[in-house]
Amino acid sequence: MAGLSIGAMAEPHRVILLGFSAFERSAMGSYFRLATHRDPRYELVADLDEARYIVADADHAGVLPTVVARGRIADTVFVGAHSAAGAPAWMMRPIDPMHVMRELDALVVRDGAAGVTVSLPLSGAMPLGPAITTPPDAVPGHRQPRRRAGDTALPAIVDVGTAMPVAATPAAPPAGVLMVDDSDIALRFLEKQLQGWQLRAERAGSSNRALELLARQPFDFVFLDVELGERSTLDGLALCQHIKRQHVHPGGRAPVVVLLSAHQDPVDRVRGTLAGCDAYLGKPLDLQALGDLLARHGVKAAAA
Repeated sequence: MAGLSIGAMAEPHRVILLGFSAFERSAMGSYFRLATHRDPRYELVADLDEARYIVADADHAGVLPTVVARGRIADTVFVGAHSAAGAPAWMMRPIDPMHVMRELDALVVRDGAAGVTVSLPLSGAMPLGPAITTPPDAVPGHRQPRRRAGDTALPAIVDVGTAMPVAATPAAPPAGVLMVDDSDIALRFLEKQLQGWQLRAERAGSSNRALELLARQPFDFVFLDVELGERSTLDGLALCQHIKRQHVHPGGRAPVVVLLSAHQDPVDRVRGTLAGCDAYLGKPLDLQALGDLLARHGVKAAAA
């Protein structure tokens, strides 16, 4: 059954990504490029003045004040543990690009009621979840912010009248690392690198063993090979998704999940993002990229 179409195929809606790590920007950018045959469709731009819509990292200290100062709250999809009063949409990490796209679709539908040409998804378009319909509270006003079904923490709603910056919470010292790989050589090599960062590492040669360890103790990081071999019930992508969205963690929060793979094409990275990973590192391991990742999460290297 074909979707509803209002008007002809429209020009791409211009979107800017504010904040976000280089990995998150690359993953979302790849997803936008792969979705060029859908309608509505979007084009990423680098200039805020050119953007019709904004996808903003609400956990970045400078992003929220910028959006508030430019009067763009109503055009913004917020991602992170914080949002702003009056924001039309927000979601918590891990970033789900399909969810981001659906929230942008809803904003396009909202603006369509004010005279903007809108075409809803047609059959044969790239599958991005259920077809978008107009929520009852979307027109003529804004939808209220909402969480995904898997979100557990209640995000803070920031009063935009005070324009308070979002302060980053200092990272606690890492309790340890779980390394999951079916190669003993790869495990030993990674463990040797992590020792230079004063991290205690546990090894798991299969997804089954990884789940056992995750049930017993909290970890701050999980380094996870995408291809786990025949001994594993789950491959790396499925295990990552389980860790991020289903597993009950002894420490009360999901660890940072880093996927490792020799496959580094944009499509592979998008698959990792959809599985919920926080970072995607290639094999052979780039030690500079590993160091940058750990430093971003507050880990300090051991003294020489």
